[in-house]
Amino acid sequence: MSLTQEAAGVLDAMRTGGNHELHDQLVRFVRALALEAGAAADADKPLPGLPMGDGRHNVDVHRLPVLISYAMHPELRELRVTDLLWLG
Repeated sequence: MSLTQEAAGVLDAMRTGGNHELHDQLVRFVRALALEAGAAADADKPLPGLPMGDGRHNVDVHRLPVLISYAMHPELRELRVTDLLWLG
């Protein structure tokens, strides 16, 4: 799993802004998303989230004010978070 500089900046802003619990929940969610997307890619099944048409998928993080965009690179066995939109 990797994050773009912008996505990593959003996570950092959560932590430095005192939203430690939100930060930790989101890190756990992204780790679980990477496992789920990897398993789907391995099984040649649809990836989690809504396809955007450019190779990325959008995921609405249930019960958290966050939207995630990611791209899956099965050949590298990597999920790359391209955008984190924090609605807080």
